[in-house]
Amino acid sequence: MWLGIAGKSNNAERIGLETRITAEQLKLRIESCFDARASLVRTLASYPWQSTDQVISDWAERASALLPLYTGIQALNFVDRDGIIRVVYPIEPNLAALDANLTMNPNVSVLDALQRAGKNGALARTDILELLQGGKGFALYKPLSGPNGQPLGYVNGVFRIEALIDSCLPEGRLRRNFAFDLIDDGAVFYEQVDPRLTSSSPYQTNLRINVTDNDWQFTIAPLTSYLAATDDFLDDIWIGLGVLLTTLLTLALRFALVKQRDIEAREDEYRLLVENQTDLVVKVTNDGEFQYVSPSYCELFGKTEAELLGKTFLPLVHEDDRELTERSLQRLSQPPYTSYHEQRAMTKNGWRWLAWSNRAVLDDRGEVVGITAVGRDVTETKRLEERVAHSQKMRAMGELAGGITHDFNNLLQVILGNVEFLLLSDKHDVETRTALENVRDVGTRAMNLTKKLATLSRQDVPRPELFDVNTFLAELEELLGHTLPASVDLTVTPAGSPLSLYGDRSQLEQVMLNLCFNARDAVASNGCIHVQATRQTADEVELQSDSPSAADDYVVITIEDNGQGIDAKVLPRIFDPFFTTKETTTGTGLGLANSYSIVEAHNGRITVDSTPGEGSCFSVYLPLSTAEQGEIDASRETTAPTMTREPDSRKGLVLVADDNPQLLELTCKILQKMGYETCAAADGRQALDLYEARQEEIRLLVLDLVMPQMSGQEVAAAVRQRSEDVPILFVSGYVPEQTESTLQEPLLRKPYSIKAFTKALDDLG
Repeated sequence: MWLGIAGKSNNAERIGLETRITAEQLKLRIESCFDARASLVRTLASYPWQSTDQVISDWAERASALLPLYTGIQALNFVDRDGIIRVVYPIEPNLAALDANLTMNPNVSVLDALQRAGKNGALARTDILELLQGGKGFALYKPLSGPNGQPLGYVNGVFRIEALIDSCLPEGRLRRNFAFDLIDDGAVFYEQVDPRLTSSSPYQTNLRINVTDNDWQFTIAPLTSYLAATDDFLDDIWIGLGVLLTTLLTLALRFALVKQRDIEAREDEYRLLVENQTDLVVKVTNDGEFQYVSPSYCELFGKTEAELLGKTFLPLVHEDDRELTERSLQRLSQPPYTSYHEQRAMTKNGWRWLAWSNRAVLDDRGEVVGITAVGRDVTETKRLEERVAHSQKMRAMGELAGGITHDFNNLLQVILGNVEFLLLSDKHDVETRTALENVRDVGTRAMNLTKKLATLSRQDVPRPELFDVNTFLAELEELLGHTLPASVDLTVTPAGSPLSLYGDRSQLEQVMLNLCFNARDAVASNGCIHVQATRQTADEVELQSDSPSAADDYVVITIEDNGQGIDAKVLPRIFDPFFTTKETTTGTGLGLANSYSIVEAHNGRITVDSTPGEGSCFSVYLPLSTAEQGEIDASRETTAPTMTREPDSRKGLVLVADDNPQLLELTCKILQKMGYETCAAADGRQALDLYEARQEEIRLLVLDLVMPQMSGQEVAAAVRQRSEDVPILFVSGYVPEQTESTLQEPLLRKPYSIKAFTKALDDLG
């Protein structure tokens, strides 16, 4: 049709038609050329990037594979979320742009393009601008994301105008025959020959060229020299045929590029889905031979796809779980053609629990021709279930221990109370007093045993005291001497000068025992454990901080062994609750976590230095107390205060309630020795009746917390309805966990010394 029109039209019409055809051809070529290069930016953005660090480390490798595909590209850069150009490629011609902050670029279209790309997730283009590398051009931005969709930054494609147009329109004939220019936002940014020729030519043609999200205006007109050479009609025909053929080829090329881009996008989506699938995906034959294994499966088992395909999976399954696995797969031969099972499998990290959801693959006749399965590592879930069961068992043991603690503390209270009461007398001879003191000391050691039971039943509360570090280590050495195997060489080096600590002695002893027992397990046999105490300043150990609890000087207790050491990958997690490298039958993962919590509660720090194969060194830093030795000795003073011989009516009447008759009698004797009058009740109901009968006389109440009829807490609540002023002291050998937090009155735990009892009464006023 075009040739017919050209044949029938005058020369001017033919020239105008040729110019329009050429313009359409060039428009298609420029758009196709630009789309092909923009696809590189999209491809870079579609890679499964994991983190900013990975983008920076792998950028050059990825970009170097794409850049040679097309000419006319100045750079493929990575821009972080703050708008900083972190990586440039290629490096040499683009060094001027490295580390540039694009948000500070004087051309506002740069920041605008960044914001549009970040908001829409699509390609965004700047206006024509002065490039940081020199020359005029423009930039494209496409956001890239991590595996969870978190923004990592942008792909930055940079194009210099001259290089881009030269790569799109390399033919010299076009440049010799036509003048054209490109306009962006009203400004001419590319000129081919003198632009005045196009503005004055009667054959000028104007078109819009689509370039990402903004169009360019394309203007073209034939040169005078070319017009003179077009008089030959046959030349016009050949030119027209050439132009038509080129146009058709360009259209076909553009269609192919668009189709290719769609295919690449779908392939990228599929690759992202499969390669980033955390679940295990496999397909096997009816005989269990692998037909497909996902990358996550290969990663878990440390094998390549080639090593697995064609092999059966059953040898990887724990022998105790193979029968269960086979039964699960046999159920797939009948509706609903699905099954579920859990099994242990030997992975690159050892035995792991895997949970599998299986489905049969059916052919047109309904026959099973294969099996697809999706699996998940449930090892941690299994361990958590075991720990929950263990926790429930420990809770039951704790409740049992609580009951034992209650009865045992009552017995100890009777023993220690009577012994201390006897020691108040000065009529004993030396032999008798020594015997009584020995009984008191043994009873005190028994008190420490009840503390351990209280810890198990969650009844232990911090009891800070002032104590000497060297004495503490000497007692620890004696205790470890009875518990460590003879093959382990234990040495304890005390501090060179007296050092004192203020803290819960039993809790800190628990920390040291945990660390020493871990060292024992690490050395196995014929190893060495060295415990040492030193004094260091905060500056020396680099523990000084702005916290109000920071100390100037620290007691440092180190426990060092020459055992197997701790792997560097494990080291950051050793203080995590429930984390352990021991077998589940020998370790709960709570020892170091509890130790860490105890030391932190004492405003201290615990650190570890370990090398696999060479041993470990744990260092416990505790604030040094400035107390003198005399204060430590005074804190250990157990002598009871002087008591009056006879009851003094001026001190008032004390109501004592306890269901243990021996304790009830003992408490009344001690109070009478202190000068009080007493009245006694054997249970809570009797105590309330006595209070109602003698309310005006009773000065204070001493109530056992756990009693029949009414608990001490219930008696106190009833008394408080009648009087808010009368002092009440609770005493108990066992306090239920849910009860302790609700107590409004002071509590004295059994067994207690007469001195502690006296102090508690004095505190009540």
